[in-house]
Amino acid sequence: MTLDEFRAQFPSVQKGVHLNHAGMGPIPLVASAAVAQALTELADGDGMMAFRAHLARQSRLREALARLMNVSVEGVALTRNTSHGLTIAAQAIPFLPGENVVVGECEYPSVVYPWQAQAVRGVETRIVPCPDGLLSEDALMAACDSSTRALAVSWVQWGTGQRMDLERLGEFCQQRNIWFVVDVIQGLGALTCDLSACGADIAAGGCHKWLLAPAGIGPLYIKPSRLGELLPTNVGWNWVNNPFTWDRLRFDDTRPRADRFEEGSPAILATAALEATVALLESVGMEVIGERVHANAEALRSGLRARGMEVCPTDHQSGIVAFRHPSLANEALLAQLDAQRIWAAVRCGWVRFSPHGYTSSNDIEHALNVME
Repeated sequence: MTLDEFRAQFPSVQKGVHLNHAGMGPIPLVASAAVAQALTELADGDGMMAFRAHLARQSRLREALARLMNVSVEGVALTRNTSHGLTIAAQAIPFLPGENVVVGECEYPSVVYPWQAQAVRGVETRIVPCPDGLLSEDALMAACDSSTRALAVSWVQWGTGQRMDLERLGEFCQQRNIWFVVDVIQGLGALTCDLSACGADIAAGGCHKWLLAPAGIGPLYIKPSRLGELLPTNVGWNWVNNPFTWDRLRFDDTRPRADRFEEGSPAILATAALEATVALLESVGMEVIGERVHANAEALRSGLRARGMEVCPTDHQSGIVAFRHPSLANEALLAQLDAQRIWAAVRCGWVRFSPHGYTSSNDIEHALNVME
């Protein structure tokens, strides 16, 4: 599929310019069609037949997400959202009292709160300062010691667009047997993802940003070699092998794959939508989409600077562009953009643009010209 055909999947581009995919953007036609088909299956026939069709859809989606993250499908499970996946991680890692987790203070709350909740187990959450809103890999590593059991970080920082050096952090964690936990929501679907290369032990994400689906489902990845170390959590009837033999209680017959953390009845409509949007991304190609996202972000940075804007400096850039107007307050500029049907956000003291791969150069130019 070409980028023009990709863009044609979004009729909303006729109504405005969506520059808030780091928040929530429009869904494509294939997603609404997939949900309609799933609803038809549920309405027109036996519910259990529709459920069996859903199980096949789930299996295909796990395989597609594994390709998208470059990991083994044995390590992929479907959760409700990023918070759900990170909470599973925090509860399942076998902490001992006195151990600690290292995170940055500029992280989204989902990356911090699940670890702070482990204080009841005697676990310390070490929060690393972020001068000027930027998080240093050196500072994260310096905060670790012999009692550090996990390091948690976002691949892309939600407020500034800073892309973290996952391979460097992953190598550091592997050398010290520290669990390396990554929030991938602000990169997955926009950038080429390789969790195997960075050595992530656990990664979690959601679908309503760059993956282009309605909220309610997201990927959880757990390195297969680590599954045997995790504590039982998020447990339900789906925890065991042969989970449909409900009249047999066999808690010790644990499923060997990450999908054992899919505790109960699944989200049928959300699964249908996400399968469709991941297939759409694959049909374009993540390298193609990543290149367009990078080009769009670079065009915004260049154009903003040319118009006297302050652009947040980051060594490793992503699809998020954070900036400030030289004279207008952030909220006033946001209102000006909204009046022109250019949708953005204000986060962490910056106005935040986040274009996707279907965003055109004309969209970018229009957004820039509105601010002149």
